[in-house]
Amino acid sequence: MKNYEHQTKQAFLFSLAFYGISLGSRLFHFEIFPILFSISLLLSLIWVVLALREIIFSGRISNTERMLMALFIIFFNIIAGVFYFFKFRKKVIGKG
Repeated sequence: MKNYEHQTKQAFLFSLAFYGISLGSRLFHFEIFPILFSISLLLSLIWVVLALREIIFSGRISNTERMLMALFIIFFNIIAGVFYFFKFRKKVIGKG
């Protein structure tokens, strides 16, 4: 099965960047805000799906941890992403 570690992190970082740019465009009343925000939401959806895939197929965490991480990522998208990539991901993918 193909490993999407790099793509997951890339999608998260791109979604953060687009959220920042779209909120900046909203602040300065640019008309491109809805398009940028839509791209941000799409990138967030992609990284959430990829992160959930990592969590589901990980053999290094218990079912309880798996369920809690999945719910945390689904409900607290950006905040959960920061915690996931800086704290939990090494345990999930087994690099640390």
